[in-house]
Amino acid sequence: MAGVLPANVSYFMSRLQGVSVSHYKIFPQTNQTAGANKIIRFDLPSNSLVNLRSLRMLFSAGMTTNGGRLPNKIDSLIARISIFCGGVLVANNFDNYNVLRHAKDALMGDRCDAATGHPEIVRSKSYHNALGADNAVLTAANAAEDYRASGNKGVGRDQFVIDYWESFLGSLEPGIIDTGLFPQITVEITLAENTVCPSVSNVALPSNAAGTNNFCAANAASPVYELTGINMQVEVLGMATSVLDQIVEQRISSVGYLSLPFKNYFAFQDNHTGTTKFNINSASWDRLWITYRPTAYAANAGPHPVAGYKKAGCFTSSLTNTAIATATEIDIGLPQYDAGGTLDTNKEKYISRFFRFQHQVQGGALTTETNFSLQVNGASIPSFKMSPTEFYAVTKNSIDSYHMNKVMTMNQYLDSYFVQCMRFALPDSDFGRLASGLDTRSTSANVTLETTNLLTAGVTVNIFCECTSELRVGSGRAIEVIQ
Repeated sequence: MAGVLPANVSYFMSRLQGVSVSHYKIFPQTNQTAGANKIIRFDLPSNSLVNLRSLRMLFSAGMTTNGGRLPNKIDSLIARISIFCGGVLVANNFDNYNVLRHAKDALMGDRCDAATGHPEIVRSKSYHNALGADNAVLTAANAAEDYRASGNKGVGRDQFVIDYWESFLGSLEPGIIDTGLFPQITVEITLAENTVCPSVSNVALPSNAAGTNNFCAANAASPVYELTGINMQVEVLGMATSVLDQIVEQRISSVGYLSLPFKNYFAFQDNHTGTTKFNINSASWDRLWITYRPTAYAANAGPHPVAGYKKAGCFTSSLTNTAIATATEIDIGLPQYDAGGTLDTNKEKYISRFFRFQHQVQGGALTTETNFSLQVNGASIPSFKMSPTEFYAVTKNSIDSYHMNKVMTMNQYLDSYFVQCMRFALPDSDFGRLASGLDTRSTSANVTLETTNLLTAGVTVNIFCECTSELRVGSGRAIEVIQ
């Protein structure tokens, strides 16, 4: 009976001796300084047992222009990641990697380290230690947020870390690979355009009085960012026994190859005026992610305050009577936007216009009825047109429960985090290395997204098709990718 007991009530221990752990620092092929739209390449250690889940990119960052701010989440600075094996592209190098990261976090909660990931857009107070002593304020009205210089308390440059990855680096199974089985693995990172960074004309919050400064007003100067001291670090394992080598050899001998599944993404962008069409060809189409952004998302602009959070020194009143609409009046705002912090909204929170996902309805009123429908090869999925709330319910159902931990109001969702998701695979299939999504290889799926009562002038729609692909590794470092 003991052999069939679940692990959580079984008493056993396995032992593997001779394991060693070390950490390698990897420098880019070119120099360690880069700016917008530049490409950075790293070669992973060869003939090594590499833990991909430990891969992290470190650098210092800052604005080279006054009035610039780094975006919330430092991986917002990545536009594209490409993975090459022996010069062969194995993971789709889709555009708008940073948009996908923000879209998933909008629904699943921020996966951004509070200490090293730059989780918030800075107004006047540094969240890191390099802006003078003890997190000093940005004293000038349009000061640049810059962490490239020597930091506080003699610690040198203040570094940021990216250690959470989508696609190949974050999903390849197993996550520990013997790079001796592969041709040289190269990670190519393309940096984002400068417009992911907001610009500001001052650092002060407005009061209720008219004509006061506003942090969200854009500076006339266009923001420009720069990364310095760029490197990667990764954990490399050692094993004194040859057990793993024997298992690998036996698998290749019996099957012909090793099978390594990973998440792959295909991206589409369109000026959506009611209908957007695209095609997808994949062995396992697992999910569809949809975002909606203003067409001017890349314009030079100040940060956007997330709905429900503080925009002034207090919650400002909507009353217009000059006798009572003073700088001292406090209005607690909408239900649940409370000082007690049910949603922790008694504070400031901003996002770049570049990453604001908004339900943009005709006429600008949230009371305008909108609906959404999706057709795959002419078949409606689901069979009815969905309201924003109905699609939100489908979205929650499409995200595995252990990921769905974002807490927000419907107002916040529609104003700042309007992302939709639809799952075509079995629930929780990611854990079991199960490719159960739609197989569209024999006949490429023709997909149509239709909406009513969104802005007739158009909105920018970004669509990401999440698929399970398979990397096959054979003898002699032969590789094949099954999309």
